[in-house]
Amino acid sequence: AADIGSAGVLLRGHGTHPNDMAGRAYAEWIEDVEQGLERLLERHRRAVVVGLSMGGTLALNVAARRADDPRLAGLVTISAPLFLSDWRLGLVGVISRIVKWQAWGRPDIKDRRVWDTHGAYRRIRTAAIPQLLGLMRETNQRLARVEQPILVVHAREDHIVPPGNLDRIRDGVSSRVKSSMLLDNCYHVSTVDFEAERLNAEIVRFIRNL
Repeated sequence: AADIGSAGVLLRGHGTHPNDMAGRAYAEWIEDVEQGLERLLERHRRAVVVGLSMGGTLALNVAARRADDPRLAGLVTISAPLFLSDWRLGLVGVISRIVKWQAWGRPDIKDRRVWDTHGAYRRIRTAAIPQLLGLMRETNQRLARVEQPILVVHAREDHIVPPGNLDRIRDGVSSRVKSSMLLDNCYHVSTVDFEAERLNAEIVRFIRNL
């Protein structure tokens, strides 16, 4: 038990003020994950990277970069985007120069009881959106280099990231050990939604099997 631990990574521009998203580059977020992983590996022999939404895309990117690192034992992606379906993204270069802010509106969480306690920005700087798109493009290019065991999770009723991303990830990685899970009673932020307990149990089972 002493050899078991975890660490949460706070990406630059996150967890402070939405203004701090402006000027951040996705390469910095990759670096943040790499540094967090190294800190964890200073205390433990092996690690599994788990990421929700863009965090899942970052997990794939870092796993591709570390295909030859036996210390990275596996990864879990939850509602990770490799593509999005909003037509406005094709105009984001123009829009981000005209419109500074994009409001999220209501959290994409089915369980309304947790809306008020969900810690997330209610709006973001549009200048950060091209960085997400750049991360997705690069990760798509690296996807086949992912060889670690992987668990791919998505919600059927995700209103932000199309569920088809599950197939894109599962079919695109080169992992010999891969499994997937579709959640029926939640939306995008499944980690705090009605399916959270089931999701957590599946992640623990996946890691124990490694």
